Amino acid sequence: MPKLSKAPKSIGYLLILQSVSLVGLLSIHRFPHFVRLVGRDLHSTVTSVTEAAALIISISLLLIARGVFNRKKRAWILAVGLEISLVITGAIHNVHRLISHHLTSHLVFGAFGATHLLLETTILVLLFKYRKVFNTLTDRHTRVSDLLYFIRATSLSVVVGFSFVLFDSRYFVSRPSFIQAAEITFKGFFGISGPLAFSSAVYQERIETILIFLGLFVVLTTIARLLRPIDRASVQSREARIALEGLLEKYPSDDSLGYFALRDDKSIMWSDNNKAAIAYSVKQGVMIAAGDPLGDPECWPSAIENFIREAERHAWIPAVYGCTEYAGEIWRRETGLEALEMGDEAIIYVEDFALETPRLKNVRQSINRARKEGNTTHIAKIADLSAAQLEAFALLAEQWRRGGDERGFSMALDRFCSPEDSEAVITWAEKDGSYQALLQFAPWGRDGLSLDLMRRAHNSSPGVNELLINTAIEYAKQNSITRISLNFATFRSVFERGERLGAGPITRFNHRVLKFASRFVQMESLYRFNVKFQPVWEPRFLLFPSVTKLVRVSIAVLQIESFIPDSPWELISRKVKK
Repeated sequence: MPKLSKAPKSIGYLLILQSVSLVGLLSIHRFPHFVRLVGRDLHSTVTSVTEAAALIISISLLLIARGVFNRKKRAWILAVGLEISLVITGAIHNVHRLISHHLTSHLVFGAFGATHLLLETTILVLLFKYRKVFNTLTDRHTRVSDLLYFIRATSLSVVVGFSFVLFDSRYFVSRPSFIQAAEITFKGFFGISGPLAFSSAVYQERIETILIFLGLFVVLTTIARLLRPIDRASVQSREARIALEGLLEKYPSDDSLGYFALRDDKSIMWSDNNKAAIAYSVKQGVMIAAGDPLGDPECWPSAIENFIREAERHAWIPAVYGCTEYAGEIWRRETGLEALEMGDEAIIYVEDFALETPRLKNVRQSINRARKEGNTTHIAKIADLSAAQLEAFALLAEQWRRGGDERGFSMALDRFCSPEDSEAVITWAEKDGSYQALLQFAPWGRDGLSLDLMRRAHNSSPGVNELLINTAIEYAKQNSITRISLNFATFRSVFERGERLGAGPITRFNHRVLKFASRFVQMESLYRFNVKFQPVWEPRFLLFPSVTKLVRVSIAVLQIESFIPDSPWELISRKVKK
């Protein structure tokens, strides 16, 4: 990976140090001495509010430090503005103490304040010296949304604070007018008292605390939003799709996920000569490449280099999800990324599959049971189906999903029975004249199929999916298809080894953890379904920059696969819809 300047990290660490030391400095009342110089209408509890002010600035510095680590221009602007304010505040304060002859009586505090002023000045100088390093691109569309958020957050805080002030006459010696209530509310956000006296110290403390908290809410959430990791809305153009189809035709991929690069929500990074490409998406500031690069393997390094450069320009974390061992070695050689085996892909080699063998007894029994219950199967390419059939299948696939989330970003298309995927294969089961289940297989190179989607009616017969897969295998034997990829089995080796006699304590512990997680995410069930077909297991890998970034990369992968929501609001909306 390209070497980046160490200045942003150094400045970020200094901001964290400043954040920690600022709490101690402000808690001994540096801030009130300064603000008394510029206004006399500070409320009587300003000393107790100083800790809140220290907390606001301290948390702001921590949020800004994170953005500085990532070389964000917005973080640089916020850091410069805040440091200038703090330097001016500190300079005026120290001059005021010298003039007032307070330095001798507060020697320890004076040394602490001078040291802190030196730290602030140093940070400010470094920010200006290395300003060109903070050159990451920002999404222009977020400027409007961030401004609208600030307006909404401020409006909400004003309405809440105004309601407390105006509609409860107990708080003040006389009922405030509309104008007075507005003045009290706005000044209260900054810890400044309004034109009316409070009726009691208890009410004063309550109102001031509420108003300061609302001001804290606006400031901190706005900063956090300005510096948040941004998702990129990926929309694959028609031209890019045609170019990718040509690439897949000219260089048939050995990766069963190759065709899924044609998803509509994936962006494409090309090599310099356009002979190789990487499909990716951005989630929570993580740039996730799905599967292996496409095209001429000799040109993969060029596409990888452009991928890493794009991640650097936006301060995104580069990651690769679901690549093969061959591609993983190239990624690691070119970028130095770390690798973690995330699971195994189940591949059926058609010529080796014989339903009569004893090891496939369970599959054979499931198929026979489904046939005895009257299920019949059919199979065809999408190109050979009528428009009415495609529309009916697409409607059933949506209904049988029963409100769940569409998953499979790396190993599934985002469409079903689309005429665009003319070479995809559909197999379906019928019983008593009604459809029971559907499977869609995407093309895999020139001689393979890759399972894309599996749907069945809630009252369908047990074993109907096994029956459809067997139908696809029989179709493959008749059409020179040599291999069929089924679903991934995440952490398959843990499930397999955890059940063996003599498994170690660590393996057993990991096995129990995964069994518990399988209550919420289909891991064990997919493994047990796949293992019945006695497939060949091909390992798949997750690549990431460092262990410190692994948690963030893992969360982004789970979000992009729709296993967890992007935000609490999305989770709430899902509950409401259900």
